[in-house]
Amino acid sequence: MRSMLTRGPAKVEAVITPLIDIAMLLVVFFALVSQIGISDFVKLNLPKPSPTAAVPARNEPRIVINAIANNDGDVTTWRFSGENFTANSTGIQSLSNAVTAAIRANPAAEVHLRADANVKYSFISPVLDQVGKAAATAIPEHVVKLRLAVQPEHRGG
Repeated sequence: MRSMLTRGPAKVEAVITPLIDIAMLLVVFFALVSQIGISDFVKLNLPKPSPTAAVPARNEPRIVINAIANNDGDVTTWRFSGENFTANSTGIQSLSNAVTAAIRANPAAEVHLRADANVKYSFISPVLDQVGKAAATAIPEHVVKLRLAVQPEHRGG
């Protein structure tokens, strides 16, 4: 027993041989995987999208309603066919009657409602409802396309 106590301090050595083996295995693994990945790519012939801003407008008949708003986003008037309609319920009803007549005159026309990006939706919603009803009453069995076109805010330059 005494001989065990007299050995002296133990030496601590780092064995790095297993670490070198694992590092070499990882290098070989990633070298093989990278070569397999390169050969597995498939050539795809995807369509090239054209930018929508560069496409010229189509010459289809359309009915355009413009929202004239103040800086706060409140619509003050609606402009249709050179006429101004107030943004209250009677003005919107008059606008609806004018749109109904325009749809009856040209059933193939799309209805475009144009507004700035800062216009509040609470002003757009009643006009969308009335124009939708006008389109339905103008020609009941015909479907009229109604599009909401929002102009982006102009950043000065």
